[in-house]
Amino acid sequence: MTENLESDLQIQESPSLESPFSRYLRTYRLLNSLLLALFFMVLTFSVFWNMMMGLPLSDDAGSDFSDAGQPTAAPKKQEQKVRLMQRQKQAKPSQKFTFQAKAISEIAAPIVDIETQSLNPAIAMSPMGNMGDVSVNVDMSVLNKAFASNFMGIKSKANKILFIIDYSASMRGRDKVMRSELSKAIEKLPAVGSVSIIFFSGPTWVAGEDANALHKNWSGSNGSGWKPNDGYEPIRPKWLPVTPSVKKKLIKAVYDTPLTFGTVWDNSFEWAFYMNPKPDVIYFMTDGNANKNLQGMDIIKQKKGGTKIYTIGYGAPASAKAPLEEISLMTGGKSKFVEMEEIRLMEKEIDANKGVN
Repeated sequence: MTENLESDLQIQESPSLESPFSRYLRTYRLLNSLLLALFFMVLTFSVFWNMMMGLPLSDDAGSDFSDAGQPTAAPKKQEQKVRLMQRQKQAKPSQKFTFQAKAISEIAAPIVDIETQSLNPAIAMSPMGNMGDVSVNVDMSVLNKAFASNFMGIKSKANKILFIIDYSASMRGRDKVMRSELSKAIEKLPAVGSVSIIFFSGPTWVAGEDANALHKNWSGSNGSGWKPNDGYEPIRPKWLPVTPSVKKKLIKAVYDTPLTFGTVWDNSFEWAFYMNPKPDVIYFMTDGNANKNLQGMDIIKQKKGGTKIYTIGYGAPASAKAPLEEISLMTGGKSKFVEMEEIRLMEKEIDANKGVN
């Protein structure tokens, strides 16, 4: 029994085999568990954060927080606009287009150049709405004044041409050249633009009307002027297209219309500037002195607008030259004075051509 007791004492007095770390873990089990759980949470969060930050951004990726609530189509539409603007900036609109109108006559039609780099005024067209400098500029105003004409050697270019021709009784014996030249001018007009013809001899009328019949509806004199009778409304001139049938009718009127009364033309210009739009060019032929028609001169000064007047003194007295030149000068046109000697030579040429034909 004494031996057993000694054995037990030896066992109890033998040193413990537990290490300090083990004792620490045993003593602080709960705290260690909490710290370990926190460590794994931080580690897991760090791994996911690095994965998210390491993803490459692309156009097809989902929107970030700043895009929240916006339609997904908006970025694509904006991208299309940017690409279109880049293509427009790279394009160089330096092409030059040339249009040439060809007439079926001897008149040389003008060549019109349209250059897309310097067009002003311009019509801006932007199919995508307001996109800055993405626009197409087209200016068709340079096609204006493409209507070429030639009467008694005076050439002009316009869209709308009006002839005001003296059909007074004083033209008798010299009207052969006038009718021939006017007919040739009508025949050579290219098939663009518009034309109209007014005859005057005190009364004023549109080419093609019956002069003898309509003169009964006018009253006046060369000194006091001519006016339509009360209740009579004259036919006013209007623009006619230059077609073969129109040319044929106008040329027939040139040859069929008789010469009547005197040289009073104020009503003719009153009608001319009443037309809408106004003529670009007026060919005004007379054998009289414009100084004797002061009312007509005042009408031209007040209502001419942008119309150019080309005056032709046809066998007129020398005193008629200055006022006709004044009319052309104040309107930016030209003036020509045809002497009787030249008219007689032209008459002989007309007769000779008839004999050949």
